[in-house]
Formats: sequence, structure tokens, C-alpha cells
Amino acid sequence: MIRMNGILLIVIGLLTTGTGVMLFIKSSKTQMVMPDQQTDIIKADSVIVGSESDEVAVVDKTEANVKAGLEFEKYVVLKFNEKHFTLKNWAGDKYVEGRYAESTTQPDLQLELRLKGKIYPLAVECKWRSKSSSKFVRFADDDQLVRYKAFEKKNKIPSFIVLGVGGTPASPEVVYVIPVKVFNKPNQHLENLDQYKRLSDKDFFYNAKTQILN
Repeated sequence: MIRMNGILLIVIGLLTTGTGVMLFIKSSKTQMVMPDQQTDIIKADSVIVGSESDEVAVVDKTEANVKAGLEFEKYVVLKFNEKHFTLKNWAGDKYVEGRYAESTTQPDLQLELRLKGKIYPLAVECKWRSKSSSKFVRFADDDQLVRYKAFEKKNKIPSFIVLGVGGTPASPEVVYVIPVKVFNKPNQHLENLDQYKRLSDKDFFYNAKTQILN
């Protein structure tokens, strides 16, 4: 009886040990395979979704900026009375792999005032900025301002930056007409621009004698 009990205990022990081994192996396989697969899937999804959304956001922003810029240029052009001003050149911003037309680096508009049989040329760069809480406004990039100054000096054509702030590109809240020669830095406090403010609903007037556009 004692011998039988001993054998029975040995058999039960072996069965219990075998079950434990089987459970351990099954559990280990589950932990080794499943988490890695889930991690790979999540990471792949995150990369794909992130890349696509970033590209779409950049494209949308670029297209919106181009559209706003063109709308403001149209607004400015229409403020020059065609009875007195001739639009000689309207520059585009097309380029590919760093190659662009020479006119791309020039102010957006080149016009001529016809007055008493004489012609007076002038150039205008158009910039629109949405209204912000900041007291400063950047009306051009540093290199752009350098190019406009160089254009004015080389061609002896009075050049101006027409800056619209707030409202919409087609109907800005405030408009400034800034001679390119007056500032060396294109980021200015709004108080510095007060003297160049004009009524946004009026046509432009150019004084050929003083070379002032307002």
C-alpha cells in the first residue's frame, strides 16, 4: 500500500510538472510574438499617416499663400487708374530647381505714369499680411529688400512696397506705401510705418516731382 501510494505521487508530480512546462511554453510564445507584431504595425501606421498629413499641410499652406498674394496684387493693380498709368510688367514667381526668370527677382509691378506727354516709371512690390497681435510687421525677407534696393539703383526707377495688413487680400484693412530706400531692415514696428499709411479705398496718386506714391 505504501509502495502504491509512492508510485501514485510520482505520476501526479510528473503530470503536474508537464502541465506547467506546457503552460509556460504557450505563455512564452504568446508574449514573444504578439507584442512585437503589434508594435511594428502601430509604428508603420504612424509613419505613413504622419508623412501624408505633413505633405498635405505644406501644399495647402503654399497654395493659400500664392492665392492670397495674387489677390492682393490684383487689388493693387486696380488702384492705378488706367487713364494715367500703363502696366508695363507683371512679374511671376515661377521657378524649377533653383532656375527662374530674371523678372522673378524684381518688384511685382512695373508701371509708367503718363503726364503731359512725359513718362515717369515706377515699380511696386505687393505684400499682404494677416492682422496679428504683434506690434511688428515683416514686409519682406532680408534678401528681397536688398534686391529691390539694387533694382531701384540700377534702373533708376523709384520703387515702393505696398503693404496690406488685415482684412482680406482683396480688401485690406490698412495699406502702407513704403519707399524701398527708407528702411534697411524689413521688420518694423507699426509706429514706424504710420507716416506711410494711406486710405485703402482710394486710387493711387504718384507725384513725379517728389517721387512720392500715396
